[in-house]
Amino acid sequence: MRNFLRQMLALAGFGAVGDIMRHRSFRIYLVGHIPNVVGTWVVRIAIGWLGWELTGSAFWVGALVAADALPVLLLGPIGGVMADRMDRKRISVVTQSVLCVLSIGLTALTVAGVITIWLLLAFALARGVTFSFWQPVRLALMPNLVPRSEISTAIALNSSTFNAAQFIGPALAGGLLKFGGAELAFAFNVFAAAMMVWALANIEAPPKPTRKEAPGSFLADALAGIRYGVAHQGIGPMLLLLLVLGLTIRPMTELLPAMAGAVFLKEVTGYSMMASSVGIGAMVGAIWMLRRGNAGNSTDIALFAGVVGGIAAVLLVAVSWFPFALLCLAVVGFSMTSGGIATQQVVQFAVPDEMRGRVMGLFGMIFRAGPALGALIIGRIGDEVGLTWPVLICALVGLGTYVVAWSRRDRLREALAARRARDAAAPESAAAAEGRPAE
Repeated sequence: MRNFLRQMLALAGFGAVGDIMRHRSFRIYLVGHIPNVVGTWVVRIAIGWLGWELTGSAFWVGALVAADALPVLLLGPIGGVMADRMDRKRISVVTQSVLCVLSIGLTALTVAGVITIWLLLAFALARGVTFSFWQPVRLALMPNLVPRSEISTAIALNSSTFNAAQFIGPALAGGLLKFGGAELAFAFNVFAAAMMVWALANIEAPPKPTRKEAPGSFLADALAGIRYGVAHQGIGPMLLLLLVLGLTIRPMTELLPAMAGAVFLKEVTGYSMMASSVGIGAMVGAIWMLRRGNAGNSTDIALFAGVVGGIAAVLLVAVSWFPFALLCLAVVGFSMTSGGIATQQVVQFAVPDEMRGRVMGLFGMIFRAGPALGALIIGRIGDEVGLTWPVLICALVGLGTYVVAWSRRDRLREALAARRARDAAAPESAAAAEGRPAE
């Protein structure tokens, strides 16, 4: 049966997927990962919608997003150091267990009818703190489950499940919120998190990352990871563009509850449709990247995706027609996913395993905290002047930045190529010889 499925995947153009599913630990990881990411989207949407119902404030919606995501700014580097020093599997099990307990608490308080915006904010903050340790180890764990030659496919497949969940999660959340309220959505995430705990407990992973240097203090190691990522001639510019994208264009997807209610005058069903449109586009983008496998041009894809996403974001708020907005949101989802996968591929190939947790912690910090910070700022301004103009201006800034970057793509490619050439000429540097972007 397994060989038959591999043959069918190969005929459909997904032969690399069949190959990567040979690895037992990766298969088990996916069994837990799929319901877990669906549950993650369900609980995020439930928190956002419950916050909007409790307050009717775009600022509070942005504050909940920020509480969930901004702790990574302070704790993400520490989580990265832990992923490089400690047993990645053990950290994963502990963090997912904590997330499961938090969902139990949210469910109980909501059922009891005692949930308030401040309690909701506290739970969002606790989730954000926990994710600060989960995200670096999750990103660093992936290369431990598959051979290095198959990392690109693993990243694309992992992102495909995540973005399929971005479509399924909002649709499921809409039904759960409509028929059972936020408490039913929170209860679903208890099951989803428990599945991930089971999967992580049953995978095989190296007990501890191999380090070639003596460990320093946590702060010194964290700063070393930041310096490596920022100074890298290929990673640095890509991370900067990811930050711009997070501050200007991606916040609109975090503010969808407020945009649905304040801009398009929709209830929970309309909100679910908007979130699902983003998810559909994201899923298509992930599948497209998955079919590409180990093909090159990752840098070009990341840059062009930013341009396309910026255009769609501008049109979304400039036209303000709901059916057209759904199409624009799908394009935004496609561009964010394809660009994000391409950027992560570049970073994963560029970093040696002993630095992986710290550098991927930096990547995750930008990817997660940028949109939250942008949503907090835009939401605060939106409470004063309405959401349309702040979202439009930010979209124009993001679009302009990526247009400039696209015009200089040859220079960026040359910098990446020059870096790879220097690394190839310096085999005595194990870190450099192990991982340059292969585009």
